[in-house]
Amino acid sequence: MTLPLTRPEPIELEHDGCRLRAWLHGPAEGPLVALTHGVSLDAHTFDRQVPALVEAGYRVLTWDIRGHGRSQPMGPALTMEQVADDLIAILDAVGVDRAVIVGQSFGGMMIQDLLDRYPDRVSAMIVLGAPALGDRPGPVMRVLQRLRVQMIKAWPDRLLRWVFATMVTKDPDVREYVSGATRHLDKRGFVAVSAAAMAGYLRERPADTHGLPVLLLHGDGEERPVLRAMQRWAAREPSIERVSVPGGHLANQENPEGTNEALLSFLHQHVPTRGGDHTARSLP
Repeated sequence: MTLPLTRPEPIELEHDGCRLRAWLHGPAEGPLVALTHGVSLDAHTFDRQVPALVEAGYRVLTWDIRGHGRSQPMGPALTMEQVADDLIAILDAVGVDRAVIVGQSFGGMMIQDLLDRYPDRVSAMIVLGAPALGDRPGPVMRVLQRLRVQMIKAWPDRLLRWVFATMVTKDPDVREYVSGATRHLDKRGFVAVSAAAMAGYLRERPADTHGLPVLLLHGDGEERPVLRAMQRWAAREPSIERVSVPGGHLANQENPEGTNEALLSFLHQHVPTRGGDHTARSLP
């Protein structure tokens, strides 16, 4: 059965040179789950998660990070710290002290920075398809990451967007979504967010999880460097849960049933709703 998206409550606020756009879904009394998308995408990345979370009793926040989707203009800077501060500003605007933070790809890196600097604002963290900040890969991977940003600067815009959509997913429907979403991010934004992701990947100090519940969730066909980084992270911190589901880098869109089951199992255990356990309806 397909659950319809709830009618969201739109949120708009000016913050550091950008008009941020966000949307609230679900019951006001439910624990807030804040969902952050990856490079060049937008809030619709999580369209197949929102109904299941709302049905389970959670309040859900989706948003477009600066320079993406309807959060325009990008403003003077797009750094990981700036995006984390943007999300804190949105939580302040909606009057939420603590939230479950969920991020996919770049969003999964950014929420680590947010937890590191604002641990009192977080009740749990779920990372989808992203390495640990400060993973410090080997010298070859460090060179490749730097080259990747230089290639993004050099490639023609149309080629860049085609390559990106082709690489991130093999699912034709998801690829169509990715192709449409990237049109809202200009070349300057593409370079800036890619450089921000590289800086997080290569930074020297790992982010602190402050003993809070953490779930690492990835597709079994995840990009190999990301998959290995997530495996290393879980091995270093045995308290962290790691779950693999069928799918690739965008497993939450390619396999919403498996993703939603893993999300809700973790949430019911660590941040239950007032009504207790709920059984989520599966989404096709």
